[in-house]
Amino acid sequence: MNYGDYQIPLLIAKQTIQGGNIHLQIDRYAGVAFFVGNEGLIATCRHIVQMVQEGEVLVGKSLNTGVIEPIYNIRVHADYDFALGAFMGQPDYRIFPMDGEDCLPGHDVRAFGFNNIGKIGADVRVNARMLKGYIVSKHETSDHPEAKTTTEVSFPSLKGFSGSPLVSTETGKLAGMMFSNHESSIEVHSFMDVEDNGDTFKESIYRVIELGLAHSISDINQFISDLKG
Repeated sequence: MNYGDYQIPLLIAKQTIQGGNIHLQIDRYAGVAFFVGNEGLIATCRHIVQMVQEGEVLVGKSLNTGVIEPIYNIRVHADYDFALGAFMGQPDYRIFPMDGEDCLPGHDVRAFGFNNIGKIGADVRVNARMLKGYIVSKHETSDHPEAKTTTEVSFPSLKGFSGSPLVSTETGKLAGMMFSNHESSIEVHSFMDVEDNGDTFKESIYRVIELGLAHSISDINQFISDLKG
């Protein structure tokens, strides 16, 4: 599978106007977006859009052609960490099937995204990463303030992975979108000592496990419907 057919890295550029012409200078990496509809419609995270400051523009880069274009018609969800936009720099793109049901715990999934490895001159460098794992839990409510439901996956959403599509390994259909992390822990060692005076001393060692959080496919479809009105 060529993931460049389905998704794009997002970058933030400084915008200047010289002689009546707009110039964009790439400043930093922001996250990931993927195609979800006609006319270059893409989905990403609201917090990525909110990273853009005054005098800056959110742009996308086609992995297939290297074309860099601004993201147009950006709409952010009022309640959840989700946004839509349009990227016109890749006319021949593909969309992951979005008609699947929410994946249950144990379902194998994968996510393709990028990590920022720094900037050399004006060149923002990123490394591609493929993560594979499975759905850990699915709940119809969420403790996260920017999520409607809870879908936890067995691997973390690495820095730069926000907006990456979560895909079913079995069907190739869209299963969700990575947007954050949740920490859990396992007790790996416990020691208790009772002193002569009866005082008790206990020491426990925990291993922290970072689980990725994703919007489910049903949530994504609902968010798209909300933003389209």
